[in-house]
Amino acid sequence: MTFQKKYVVLVALFTFLFMRSAGAVYYTAQELAATCLKDSSSDIQACTHYVAGVIDYHQLLQSLNVTGVMDFCLPDSITKQQAAVLVMAYLRDAPQHDAFVAAAAIPLALNKAFPCPVNKKKK
Repeated sequence: MTFQKKYVVLVALFTFLFMRSAGAVYYTAQELAATCLKDSSSDIQACTHYVAGVIDYHQLLQSLNVTGVMDFCLPDSITKQQAAVLVMAYLRDAPQHDAFVAAAAIPLALNKAFPCPVNKKKK
């Protein structure tokens, strides 16, 4: 490969790696709430799956003993839909979180509803 081709490839690679979109690259709590409150079943499913994804990630962190102060312990009987409803109720009553990253607001909501017992032993 010639120097000129290598240069073009490097410029293209750096442009791709360091491009930023015009908007934020994260989902805010306000955007999540707006999605969850739409009438479309696909939006409601997207909301539920977003909340479930954060819960899945949190459970992975729990298994590694690195959850931090916003730990929550969901009962085995709770469904994804019920968890999403709890999160939406919390966000509705806490508009100060609207600008937060949604993935950070979800543990706040679930910690309020399902705090872990003080003597909880981590796996």
